[in-house]
Amino acid sequence: MKAHLLFPDRDFDPKADPPPQWPELAQDLEVDTLLGAMTEGDAFLLDVAARTLMAASGAGDARVISYRQSALQDALNHPEQMRALYALVVEAIDSRKKHLFGLGLFGRYPSFNLRGAVELLQTFVQYLRRLRQQADALSGSFRSEAFGTLFESLKRDISDDYFDTVQEHLETLRFRHGVLLSSGLGPGNAGSGYVLHAGNGSRPGWLARLLHQAPPQYTFRLAERDEAGAQALSELVDRGINDVANAMAQATDHVLSFFELLRAELGFYVACLNLQQRLAALDVPVCIPTFKPIGALQLRTQALRDPTLALTLQRAPVGNTLDANGKNLIAVTGANQGGKSTFLRSVGLAQLMLHAGLFVAAESYGGELASGLFSHYKREEDAGMQGGKLDEELDRMSVIADQIRPGALWLSNESFASTNEREGSELLLQAVDALRQRDIKVALVTHLFDAARRLQGQNADQVLMLRAERRDDGSRSFRLEAGDALQTSFGADLYAEVFGPDES
Repeated sequence: MKAHLLFPDRDFDPKADPPPQWPELAQDLEVDTLLGAMTEGDAFLLDVAARTLMAASGAGDARVISYRQSALQDALNHPEQMRALYALVVEAIDSRKKHLFGLGLFGRYPSFNLRGAVELLQTFVQYLRRLRQQADALSGSFRSEAFGTLFESLKRDISDDYFDTVQEHLETLRFRHGVLLSSGLGPGNAGSGYVLHAGNGSRPGWLARLLHQAPPQYTFRLAERDEAGAQALSELVDRGINDVANAMAQATDHVLSFFELLRAELGFYVACLNLQQRLAALDVPVCIPTFKPIGALQLRTQALRDPTLALTLQRAPVGNTLDANGKNLIAVTGANQGGKSTFLRSVGLAQLMLHAGLFVAAESYGGELASGLFSHYKREEDAGMQGGKLDEELDRMSVIADQIRPGALWLSNESFASTNEREGSELLLQAVDALRQRDIKVALVTHLFDAARRLQGQNADQVLMLRAERRDDGSRSFRLEAGDALQTSFGADLYAEVFGPDES
């Protein structure tokens, strides 16, 4: 049985390696804040959500994204049923702890292993029956391909005949009337070729025994205190049932692995429900984004917000509306603390959430897929650095250049601001020009006026210049508006805020 809730043609891989750019990107986009809201302290959900977002920093797969979006819509439409389904699977997995087989206390004794495996499989069958009942109840209301395939496979693979057959085999393997074995004699008259028979030593009724002439039998009885004989007989039984015990252990592991995989893939959608619930409580709108193929140069959104800022402030931040269709460069300038970095993070998170098949924190969002997401943000001083900040920035840019491919999205926040205006502008211009020539989309925030001015003049029809709004009284609206770069970032406003106005 396969879950296939995250991928239409394969299982979720909980051990996949992260893309090389993931650690930097996760730090710059503050993904930990997003994951905290998705998982609510649940370590298992944290691992599943983190790995799903981690994989989403690579190339976007249109088939997988559409597949997940449809399944996510089912989850959003039926949150209580979704959580109940997940809770049932978690309960099934936790039931393993109640069995000696699950604790592995008697791994050396096939008889104990067999007994524990039978009891555990009996418990799993009860949970499979409940899972099948829930699937039958939900199949009429869930519309997605993912859940439709899951429910249909449960109906087909664990039918009523399946339960009857499994129950019959489990009853046989309890050996209530003893164990019936046969074997041959090997070298030194040692037993060999042990075979376990399904007849399991059951006896006919007294009337049948009276009327039927049985063949001659050879029997012996152990004395009550014959411990050596009892141990020898136990070893004979263990030899005979060893293969069956191993087969039962594999059968229980197979059912357990199905439950564990189903838990992981259901867990992603439960994490999405947790995030949606948190954002809804903060009046942050979400939408299922639409998307075009790589290279379509599509980005149009209404009231795009940064969900991590909302979760940090515990209130809805200001949203931004923009139309960047046909643009391969979005350059943001303007007042300090005017919302530029927040906007850039909202763009990066929206792209990451789109790739993951998640909703986006906006009233509407239409974008395009990317071959990967990369970020290059300024870093604070680090006493452990072996060189200067500019050297560190150049090293990180060199690593990105080796990894980035056409169709990617590059997010830059104050890149090369650690040097002077002239040198920093030249470095930024060369980096952006090289990326755009390779059909890589760029979204950047900069205070380098010379760089912004010159970027605006390069292929102007493909450049969107945005500026953080500053009101006449010096306050910030935290909205971005189309506008040319200014020579000032209004640092005097911050000075006045901290030290008071300059009365002179």
